[in-house]
Amino acid sequence: MNKINYYLNQYQLTFPNEVLSKFYLKTFNPLEPILISGNEMNGFYLLVEGKYAVTTLEVTGKQLLLRFCSPLSILGDIEWFQKVSIQSDVIAESFCVFVVIPFEVYVSDLLQHIEFNQMLLKDLSYKLKTCTIASRVNTLASVETRFAAYLCTVRSETSYGKQIFTTKLHEMASLIGTTSRHLNRVVKKWSEAEIISRSDDGILINDWVEIERLSENIRY
Repeated sequence: MNKINYYLNQYQLTFPNEVLSKFYLKTFNPLEPILISGNEMNGFYLLVEGKYAVTTLEVTGKQLLLRFCSPLSILGDIEWFQKVSIQSDVIAESFCVFVVIPFEVYVSDLLQHIEFNQMLLKDLSYKLKTCTIASRVNTLASVETRFAAYLCTVRSETSYGKQIFTTKLHEMASLIGTTSRHLNRVVKKWSEAEIISRSDDGILINDWVEIERLSENIRY
């Protein structure tokens, strides 16, 4: 319980000791599956250390990257409130530590806990907002505009910008709803125009003014 207290105190979360004693920790190593879509969820998973990726399976059988998540993020809220099985695959990107709050503990002890319920509401509204924006942008905007919008979003260092940051081109492609081949064509075009440069560490932006123009003021 002391270890759980340590983690929760980092995020200024407080629970009565008699409730806290019913929580437990779960850890996952890099690349280890955390959740598998279609399985049943048994509690709320609060990420207190590490980073994980959320993916979904397309009809083609390809895994589509939806986002990365860092502390403090929650798994299980959609499954609990919608009474559905796990909706996405979740894979550890690094060593992950979760504080697990079993659903039966939520029902018996936390239904009236204002702080925790506000956190659940905030997390759900955040997921709805980001999914709505990503869906709209990826459907209506060109790949060039999406890529520019992605770069501007990551540069802004907003909470969502941090959740979708990656230096891997194939992951960027997945996040903006295109293929690696198509995105590589855009990168080649922009490199030839000296808007960006490629290096072993990723992409270097040479002309942020042009990137801003290409983004059409769209942000993820």
